[in-house]
Amino acid sequence: MSEPPAVAPRRRGARAAGPIATAALALLGAGLAMELWKANLGVPLRYTQIDDTKFYFMLVKGILEHGWYLTNGDLGAPFGQQIYDFPQGADNLNFLVIKLLGLFSSNWALVTNLFFLLTFPLTGLAAYYALRRLDVSRAASTVAAVLFALLPYHFYRHESQVLLSAYYSVPLSSYLFISLVSGRPLFARDADRSPGVGRGVPGRAVATIVTCVVVGSAGLYYAGFALVLLAAGMIVAGLGGRGRRAIRTGLAVCLVIGATLTLNLVPSIVYGSEHGKNTQIVRTPIESQQLGLRLANLVLPVLGDRIPGLGKVSGKYAAATSPGYCESCNASLGVVGAGGFLLLCLVGLAALVGVGVAGGPGDGGESWQGRFRPAALGVGVAFGIGTVGGLSALIAYFVTPDLRGWNRLSLFIAFFSLLAVGMVLDGARDRLRARADARAAGAAPGSRRAGWRAAVGWGALLVVVLVLGATDETSNFYLVSYSAAAREYDSDQALGRQIEGVLPRGSSILELPYVPFPEGYHVAGIPTTPFSGFATSYELLRPYLNTTGLKFSFAAVKGRPADWEAGLSTEPLNVAVAAASAAGFSGIYVDPRGYGPQASRVEAWLRQLTGVAPLVSTLKNAWFFDLRPYSRRLRAAVAPAVVSRLRQSTLHPKLATCGPGPAELELTNPGSRPAAAVLSATLQNSLPGHVKVVVALPDGATEHLTVGSDLVTVLERRLVLAPGRSKVTFSTIATQKRKQGPAVNLAVGDAVLSDPALAPIARFGAIAGRTPPPAGLIAPSCSIQYEATVPPL
Repeated sequence: MSEPPAVAPRRRGARAAGPIATAALALLGAGLAMELWKANLGVPLRYTQIDDTKFYFMLVKGILEHGWYLTNGDLGAPFGQQIYDFPQGADNLNFLVIKLLGLFSSNWALVTNLFFLLTFPLTGLAAYYALRRLDVSRAASTVAAVLFALLPYHFYRHESQVLLSAYYSVPLSSYLFISLVSGRPLFARDADRSPGVGRGVPGRAVATIVTCVVVGSAGLYYAGFALVLLAAGMIVAGLGGRGRRAIRTGLAVCLVIGATLTLNLVPSIVYGSEHGKNTQIVRTPIESQQLGLRLANLVLPVLGDRIPGLGKVSGKYAAATSPGYCESCNASLGVVGAGGFLLLCLVGLAALVGVGVAGGPGDGGESWQGRFRPAALGVGVAFGIGTVGGLSALIAYFVTPDLRGWNRLSLFIAFFSLLAVGMVLDGARDRLRARADARAAGAAPGSRRAGWRAAVGWGALLVVVLVLGATDETSNFYLVSYSAAAREYDSDQALGRQIEGVLPRGSSILELPYVPFPEGYHVAGIPTTPFSGFATSYELLRPYLNTTGLKFSFAAVKGRPADWEAGLSTEPLNVAVAAASAAGFSGIYVDPRGYGPQASRVEAWLRQLTGVAPLVSTLKNAWFFDLRPYSRRLRAAVAPAVVSRLRQSTLHPKLATCGPGPAELELTNPGSRPAAAVLSATLQNSLPGHVKVVVALPDGATEHLTVGSDLVTVLERRLVLAPGRSKVTFSTIATQKRKQGPAVNLAVGDAVLSDPALAPIARFGAIAGRTPPPAGLIAPSCSIQYEATVPPL
């Protein structure tokens, strides 16, 4: 009676050892790779880079201060930020973890750092769980899971895309796929009940449902990829003779994931149905190819590989083939993962040509090969979907272009490849044990030397694979400068404290230059500004991140009425400053990097207009001007009725944006009465020579313009706009006789609606004989590019 209690704790300890070792090694490996002993966790690990990092800092701070991320009254002043159009709800599980971390600290930098570091053990544990469910031994599962958590992808994403760093749902999705195609039961009644599960409820079904809920709540990309893979797996399993059972299981799994994903996105779905689609936040099919998966990037060494001779290979290849932004260049599987990948490719090739692979110990070749086939199928399906020109191109064109980063399917390929590595390690263990048993059979009774040699040999093999793989994957290429991050963060913090000392709590601050939110200036998915370093940045979030109790104009979602500052982007600074003053703003924050070589002109003009010297950050990369003295002068010099009209025109501007059609501009008059506005735009065509363009205006009038490819044609027309939305359409006609109408790529860009109500204020603060720079960088409207066939005469 005393024996079972003594055995049970030992078994529980053995079960716990694997997960504990996996989590600890994943965190230790991450800490060593990132040299965390040099960092201060109270300061952002990544701050100096101009990328998406500060967008995620914004989400974290919003959750800590406002309870959730969907609305933020401190951004998009004076209306506040509503981020429903840029859905993040598929990451609700990650946001819940962040909120729980926020119970222990209100420091957004610390909470973000802790969440990022937590993604390493979480990913390792999820991979360990999936590998164990797929019958890989505990020790081999630990090795493969740690290598999966330390992929170069993880360090590349870092805090720049911290939610993508939380890819712990990928092993769970991969497990569902393998189970589906190999006929493993996912919902069948199980003899073992999970603790707390009610009578009659199968534990396996509960585990599957929980797994699906996690997948549907831990990232839009990963959930979307899982659905596509499972749909493909369901088809393959059905065709492979598993019939209705496989189809029913696949449908059930996809239904639970899809329902969970939909529930998480309900706020954005409801908002979109009530307010209409935001045509300014769009994806295009070409982006799915620009961000597609490439075979070479999977098998080439990691960028900056530590192994001598391999460090520069990928860098040279990337420079030669992808001189611009190359997300897929960071999809390397590492030397161990690449070995597993090549093995699965051979297994898949052998299956295609009907050739068996040499078997393992005690197994026929076909059974050994069969163990690897589901993983090989997973690699083939994932690569066939995600590769440039693969199924992803058809999905982007015919279904949705929103899942554009198909290179991220490399994570699924990495898991399948490391699953193969785990099975190979177990095969090596079985061979060593078989040899040890054979030797022990001829040895003296009681001799255990052969068994110990086998155990030591297998342990050494595990250590070699783990150390080799981790050393190869954790390249110094992905190290960030903690000291530089701390310097810039401290500089912003100091300026933030100065601003808080000048302005009372609740004051609003205009931010310059105008940058659309989210994703900055884009044309057809490509970052576009005169100064490329500022193209897609979220640098104007810096003052928000480093102050408390102040409100900022930046980060109102573009394409919505709250983005009133878009109407000022092309106005001269004296008009923009007057408009901001009339709208109730108390200060102006400027990021001079946004103006490039014009920065000195901007500073001189703002000094002249406001009459005050700016507060300047320690690193001189941010300025703050107190606008209140200027506001007092403005109200003393201008009639209250004019200031009131200016405020109304500023906060409810008339805008020209992309229309839903391929050759349309959409004009918006937010007022309840007809209003005057001046439409200006540029036109250019790709056809040699000239083409006539017919512009159909909202008032029924038409304008004929001759547009050439050598010079830009300017359209300028005074309009009276009815309340609501109206359209301007473009069409082409031939200018000479042709047998066949050639295609013309007509670009309509820089479309702006100017408000005459702003004209009277333009003289206030102006400097005679000088033209002030604009408040923004370029016109916020997108460029319309479409192919129009010129009809023959």
